[in-house]
Amino acid sequence: MLFSFMSQASVNVDIGLLRQPVDTSTAAPVYLREPENNGEAGATLSISDANGTGKFLGQKYTLRVETNPDNNQLSTTANQWYQSGVRFFLTDLDTPSFVALRQALPDDAVLLNVGNQDDALRTSTCLPNTLHSALSYSMRADAIAQWLRVRRLNRVFLVTGTTPEDEAFLAAVKHTLNKFNHKVVAEKVWNFDTDLRRTASAELPVFTQASDYDVVWVIDESNLFGQHLPYNTWLPRPVVGTHGLRADGWHYVIEQWGAVQLQNRFSELFSRSMSAKDYAAWVAIRSINEAVTVSNTADANLLLPFILGSQFQLAAYKGRKLTYRPWNGQLRQTVPLFDDQALVTSAPFDGFLHPRNELDSLGVDRAQSQCRLYHSFDNE
Repeated sequence: MLFSFMSQASVNVDIGLLRQPVDTSTAAPVYLREPENNGEAGATLSISDANGTGKFLGQKYTLRVETNPDNNQLSTTANQWYQSGVRFFLTDLDTPSFVALRQALPDDAVLLNVGNQDDALRTSTCLPNTLHSALSYSMRADAIAQWLRVRRLNRVFLVTGTTPEDEAFLAAVKHTLNKFNHKVVAEKVWNFDTDLRRTASAELPVFTQASDYDVVWVIDESNLFGQHLPYNTWLPRPVVGTHGLRADGWHYVIEQWGAVQLQNRFSELFSRSMSAKDYAAWVAIRSINEAVTVSNTADANLLLPFILGSQFQLAAYKGRKLTYRPWNGQLRQTVPLFDDQALVTSAPFDGFLHPRNELDSLGVDRAQSQCRLYHSFDNE
């Protein structure tokens, strides 16, 4: 698809962000709790970046934000925004709320998921005109499993929490371990309310006792116990997953490929580090911005096919140009592996080949997905 470029045209791009309030549970330590503006801050920075270049092109970007736990109110607000001209909606919602919002809006509204990692949204719950800049659970799991295969750490001790998010991530991890031929030698559920700040060195070695394993894979999305596992396991083994060596869309240790500039601008504005959800929101708006810059239009009916087409490539501080999977709208991207003090490496790794795009070795591939949302790009 070809577009003409007219720098004198005036283009207004109004973007909405619909989100549920951050879980303020006091069970997690204060220093590991999610920031109240998580995701919103990344979107705000991206709007500022877009306007920085847009002012020279006759393009203006605005952001509307609605934070509400009530699904009906979110849908009402979204429809009011739609009636006033908004066609792009960033979302940070749980799956039932996300599906309800999609059903409440006309099909030509474009949803960009920046927070939901549910694999079902990429495999079976196939929503029209929906993009995902957030990683899926399977993409995170595959990145770690590839690293384990490279390092020949194949015997896994699984430790998981009990939240719905933990259970969703666990399902993805088990599928991944099977796919990469890793062996689960033990699996335990942490369902205690013990204050591990005082007892971790006594309780966790007993809890992780087994004859042998190469690695402990912990799944604790709520930070209730996982942070205490490193250095407290029965055998002196690495810890990976939600703690220890982690895989996610972004982390403050990433400074390569010019990322330090993005990190510094974010920190100066919000006095904290950029999170994976902030990055997902930032890159979602960057995707819109890139398409508008090339096409010089805010028409979603033109922009969405371009974003999903072969001509679209996004530079986003990850070492290579990013694109979207046209069958389910997932952003293809490298996945950094890191601890609290350094970037360790990035997936995918050499040797994990793919006939179409090596980034598709991360997460559920097209053959395993029921989604066929964008048939005009079936040859991608």
